[in-house]
Amino acid sequence: MATPEELQAQLNYEVAVYREQLTMLKRETERVSLTTMDLANALRTVESLGTERVLMPIGGGSMIKGTVSETNVLMPIGAEYMLEMKKEQAVVELNRRIEATKKAVERLNEEFTKIMTRLQQVSGQLEQLDSQVRISERGEESMKEDYL
Repeated sequence: MATPEELQAQLNYEVAVYREQLTMLKRETERVSLTTMDLANALRTVESLGTERVLMPIGGGSMIKGTVSETNVLMPIGAEYMLEMKKEQAVVELNRRIEATKKAVERLNEEFTKIMTRLQQVSGQLEQLDSQVRISERGEESMKEDYL
């Protein structure tokens, strides 16, 4: 059987691990949420894509005015490869990716809730153990005073 001090050390370690997991989940949720916003911006741009005059970025924050001559879209498919799609296909693909990122955020939030619940349980156990240790220490001090 573990001593109260050993149990206390174990619970403190669990609390630290759960807090670190919550921090990592929060960062990942923020990253995926930013991806969702980026995809939504791309979707709006592709949906409004036509053969009108536009401002095109050329790097370094500089832009040029130009005319879109083609409405096909290059979509990243991984490992720095791109796939050319018609505008309508790109809209479908962007919507699919947006839904996937929203589901990922939901799963991350569910995991966050589970870990938060477990953290609260362990914190409660730790508080109870701290109370028991303090009560035990007071009892020992009282007994020592009685015998002195």
